[in-house]
Amino acid sequence: MTWSQGYVTDVDYTFGYYPELNPAMLDLACLCHGVAPPLGDKPRYLELGFGQGVSINLHAAGSDGSYWGTDFNSAHVAGARTLARVSGADIRLLEDSFEEFATRTDLPDFDAIVLHGVWSWITDAGRASVKDIVRQRLRPGGIVYVSYNCLPGWAPIAPIREMMAICRDRSRSGANGTILEARALLNELVRAGADCFRDNPLALHHLETLRRQDPAYLAHEYLNADWRLENVSALVRDLRDAKLTFLGPARLLDAVDAIQLGVDGRKLIARFDDAVMRETLRDHLVNRRFRADIFAKGPRRLTGPELREAWHELAFVLMVPAIDVPKRIPCARGEAELDAQRYDPLIEALAGGGYRAKTIDELLATPGLSDRRSEDVAEALTILAGAGLVSPARPLSVEKEARCSALNAYILGRARVSMDLQHLASPATGGGVRATHVGQLFALAHGEGEDRAEALAQYVWRFLESVGERLTKDGNRLEAKDDNLRALMPSAERFLKFDQPHLRGLRVI
Repeated sequence: MTWSQGYVTDVDYTFGYYPELNPAMLDLACLCHGVAPPLGDKPRYLELGFGQGVSINLHAAGSDGSYWGTDFNSAHVAGARTLARVSGADIRLLEDSFEEFATRTDLPDFDAIVLHGVWSWITDAGRASVKDIVRQRLRPGGIVYVSYNCLPGWAPIAPIREMMAICRDRSRSGANGTILEARALLNELVRAGADCFRDNPLALHHLETLRRQDPAYLAHEYLNADWRLENVSALVRDLRDAKLTFLGPARLLDAVDAIQLGVDGRKLIARFDDAVMRETLRDHLVNRRFRADIFAKGPRRLTGPELREAWHELAFVLMVPAIDVPKRIPCARGEAELDAQRYDPLIEALAGGGYRAKTIDELLATPGLSDRRSEDVAEALTILAGAGLVSPARPLSVEKEARCSALNAYILGRARVSMDLQHLASPATGGGVRATHVGQLFALAHGEGEDRAEALAQYVWRFLESVGERLTKDGNRLEAKDDNLRALMPSAERFLKFDQPHLRGLRVI
């Protein structure tokens, strides 16, 4: 076996940011499961398999505490260390395998250990090492986040992955080339009238989605030598060896039955008190194929008064400009409506004061929410947080603002040569805030003193011209300067009116 232990290393992983890994969001998830938030303002935090290091760097810059991570891909470690040097955060990024990391003698005890996009794709020895790390280095009361491919959702489409694996073993084209070859062969099977796809429309639909996805992402998803599918009950049994207690989903919406399930499904779930049985039933009701769960080593359950007090100690911020909050959000049944009477006054209150963070008591003091119960506001905030529209806030400090400012200056400067980083660091949220490539260029122009939409559009046009790129409209490339400027103007006006005040409120710019 090579040093990579069957994991794809000849193509870089994507530059994704995962807000569920934010310590503030992990604390909120624990609270939603009735457990005392264990991380606080200065956690000791470990990410196993940090990929390009986007998440851990944004969290280390935007939060206080000590951050550790390991990833055995040298290119990932080198890039992630560059971001760490820029921000000056308290972060240590290592190049160890999990087996090597488990034997280190210089590690502290951690408050949180997180694995995103790792557990399903590592060897049995790797999983054993992860459990060793948890047993030895997770403090009592600490938490583990783990995401993984699960059953029953993957069952009908697992043959697609198996065909990818067979192509991997036969191909000499590298990871990206193998993906292209495998997709072509699968499409030939469809055209040949394969009963597998005729009798399994879900697999056919999944194959359609593969045609639109980045080959680099697909390589890491499908070409690793190890790939394990399991039910949540199997994972819970497995992690008992590490003294872990299952709390529930880390993705907040997954546990909101009013949004995810129909009436009959909710009645079925209500018959059971056991958390694992409830989650197993939910997975079957929605045919889930990906889970993200939280476990704790000795969780402290909160009483009713303690739970209420913990909620009232939290402050919240909007993660998008108020105008971008949708009327409907995705859910297992398609879309769920955000009732205007319930949510519009809450969104307006969160946007007030220049997007300043607000506690539940402060929100209840606004005229539009004065007749609400605190429990109703907490539930609405949970749903908005689960949809990525709201985040728990972290206390601001000069140090955090300086780290985020340094990292954001680097990311914005990188926008002149690359489109890979799509998030900026916020000391108000302790994590990342979405910023499109054009939005980053607008922010660069604004930081250089440009405050008119025409000037922002001209700035982006000069960038496009310098790199030989053009905007497209209705699928057609716009060659003329005036056409590009006209296409840029609405976005520039929008940035000044909506995006810039929001980013300023979250201390991003």
